[in-house]
Amino acid sequence: MSLNAYDSSAGLFIRGLANLKTLLTKAEAHIAANGSGEAALLDAQLATEGRVRGVAGHPNDVHMYTLAAQVHWAAEGARLAVAHLLGAPSVPAASDEKSFADLYQRLDATIASLREIAPSDLEAGLERAIVIKNRGGSMSFSGSQFLIEFAIPHFFYHMTTAYGILRNQGVHLTMGDFLGGKG
Repeated sequence: MSLNAYDSSAGLFIRGLANLKTLLTKAEAHIAANGSGEAALLDAQLATEGRVRGVAGHPNDVHMYTLAAQVHWAAEGARLAVAHLLGAPSVPAASDEKSFADLYQRLDATIASLREIAPSDLEAGLERAIVIKNRGGSMSFSGSQFLIEFAIPHFFYHMTTAYGILRNQGVHLTMGDFLGGKG
């Protein structure tokens, strides 16, 4: 099997987001079984001590974000990465999910939009010059560098942190849940 731009970007993100949805389904079953509240789980973080506020009141270290924010940024990271590869305008959506239903809606919408992309449209994106602007300046990449050095690690950072939060909160998950089934 040879990899192409679609398999290495949108295809990878679709699979990861579907797996994340499975993790959230197990989380909902966990809170139903033990009587804990949805809001408490969605607001859970890996750590709260030493939280330093940065620009506009946002924490400087995203691993301090809540479960809901981690899920949001996994979906947004996937959506924005593909937009960069396509050369399309890319503005982050607000992180305003307050329930599992909101998170499922975000994941479903992102998966649906990624599925609509024609694989051939992403091939040119591997050669595209991509500049990512952030508070500390900007980073420049070729499309393939952007995908391998920034977009995929960013995506899995948020996926892994969401998984870690759920495990930390007592949700029974395995590596198999994180990796998902074949295909």
